[in-house]
Amino acid sequence: MPPTPLVWRLAIAASIIALATGAYWLRSTIGVRGQAAVGVVCFFGIVAVFSANLRAVNWRTIGWGLALQIVLALLVLKIGYTRATTPDELRTFQAQRAAALIGSATLSPFNVLPATQVEPPATQFVRPCYAFLEIIGRGVKKFINFSDVGAQFVFGNLADARPPEAGGTWSKLFGTHYMFQFAFIALPPILFVSAFFTVLYHFGILQWFVRLLARAMLYLMRTSGAETLSVSANVFMGQTEAPLIVKPYVPRMTNSELFALMASGFAHISGGMMVVYINYGADPVAILTTCVMACPCSLYLSKLFLPETGVPETSGTVHTGEAKSPYVNAIDAAASGTADGLRLALNVGAMLIVFIAFVAMFDALLSGIKPTLVGLGVSADALGAWPDDLSLKRIFGWLFAPAAFLMGVEERDVTNVASLLGQKLAINEHYAYLTMKAWKLSPDFMTNRSYQLTAFALTGFANFASVGIQLGGIGAMAPERRGDLARLGGRALFVGFTATLLNAAIAGVLL
Repeated sequence: MPPTPLVWRLAIAASIIALATGAYWLRSTIGVRGQAAVGVVCFFGIVAVFSANLRAVNWRTIGWGLALQIVLALLVLKIGYTRATTPDELRTFQAQRAAALIGSATLSPFNVLPATQVEPPATQFVRPCYAFLEIIGRGVKKFINFSDVGAQFVFGNLADARPPEAGGTWSKLFGTHYMFQFAFIALPPILFVSAFFTVLYHFGILQWFVRLLARAMLYLMRTSGAETLSVSANVFMGQTEAPLIVKPYVPRMTNSELFALMASGFAHISGGMMVVYINYGADPVAILTTCVMACPCSLYLSKLFLPETGVPETSGTVHTGEAKSPYVNAIDAAASGTADGLRLALNVGAMLIVFIAFVAMFDALLSGIKPTLVGLGVSADALGAWPDDLSLKRIFGWLFAPAAFLMGVEERDVTNVASLLGQKLAINEHYAYLTMKAWKLSPDFMTNRSYQLTAFALTGFANFASVGIQLGGIGAMAPERRGDLARLGGRALFVGFTATLLNAAIAGVLL
C-alpha cells in the first residue's frame, strides 16, 4: 500500500496538540478524570502519528485490543461485591497490617489495607478477577522460583536476595549499601525457563498452545499464534523469558511479529518483579492490573505502529504441530535448552552492563557542560538557569510533564511524576520505585491517586538498558535477526513506554 501521507501525520499531530492544550486550559472544569480521558486519545494518537503505514492497519485488531484492555481494567478495578468479614479474614487483616508496618505488603483478594487502619474492617470488597490474577501470579512465581533452588546450590548465599528484615544472609553484610544481585538472581531463571519450554516443544505441547491461540485470535485481533502466546506470557514472565516460549518460531517471524514481541516485553514486567515492586511500596492493585492491561494494549499499539504486511507462519492456518522435534529425547531437549539459555543469560548480562554504562557516560557529559562553559569564560550569572546536575533523567522529567498531566495526575504532582517517568526511562523502574518509596516517607508529598497512577506508568521494562537486554536475549535466539532487532529496538521502546502511559490514563479515568 502507498505510505501514510504527510498531511495525515501533521493533521493527527495538530489534533493531539489542540486536545492537550485544551485539556490544560480547561483542567479546572474537566477535572483529573477529564485529563486522563484526553490522555487516552493523545497517547493513542502519538503512536498513530509515527505509524509505518496507517493504510495497512487492521482496525479490527485495534478495536478488539482496546475493548479487551478496557474490559480487563473494569473487571480488575471495578467489578466486585461486598460481604461480611470472616474470622479467618480478620486474622489476614492483622497479618497484612503487620506486614505494612514493617514496610512490605501482602497480597490478598481484597483491597490492600493501610497500615494506619487499626480496627478490623466489618466488611470486605471482594474482587474475584483480582483474586484469580493473584493466584496465577503466585503459581508463576513458584514456577520461576524453582530455578532458585539450583542457583542457591551453585552460588550459595550469593543467590539470597532477601532483605535483612526478611532473614537475608547476604544483605546483612552491606546494610544500606546492599544492591540486588542481578547476575545471581535474575539470570538463572532464564536457564530453567529455556530448558523447560524446549522440552515442551519436543513433546509438541508448545505447538498445541500456539495452534489454539492462533485459531482464537484469528477471529478476534487477527494476530498470529506465536506473537499472541509470547505477549500473553509477558503478563507474568520477563522480556527475555516470555520469548523463550516461542523460541523455535522467532527466527522466522515477520518484522511486525518481532516488533510486537519486543514492544510487549517493554510494556510488561516479570512475575518475580511484581513482588519486588510491591515491597517497594507500589500499589498491588495497580501492579497486577497494568500487567494484564498491557497484554492487549502492547499488541494493538504494535500493530498500529508497524502493521502486519506479511503472512505469519502461525497465523492460524498453518499446522505448526507437524514439525518434527530436532531432539533425540527429553534429556537432549533439556540439555540443548539449557545451553541456549546460558548464551541468552550471558548476552543479557553483557548488554545490561554496556547500556547502563552508556547512560552514565551521557550523564557525565551533560553534567560537565556548565563547568566547561564557565571555564571558557562564560559568566556564571548568565548560566544561572542552567542546572548543576543536568542529566538524562532530569531532561526526560521536563519532557514528560505533559505525559504526567495527561495521565490524570493532580497539577501539584505533575513535576514529581514526570521526574519518575524520566528516571524509569533513563535508568530503570527499580530506581524510580525506590525514589517513590522514599517520597512516601514524607506525609502528603503526593496524593494517593498520583502514587497509584505512577505505579501504572512505572510497571514496565521500558528503559534504555532493556534495549540492550532484548538485543542480547532475543538476538541469542535468532542471531540472523540481530540487525532487525537493532533497527526496531528504539521504536519498540517508544511503543512499550507509550503503552504504560495509556494504561495509566485509562486507570486515571476509572479511579
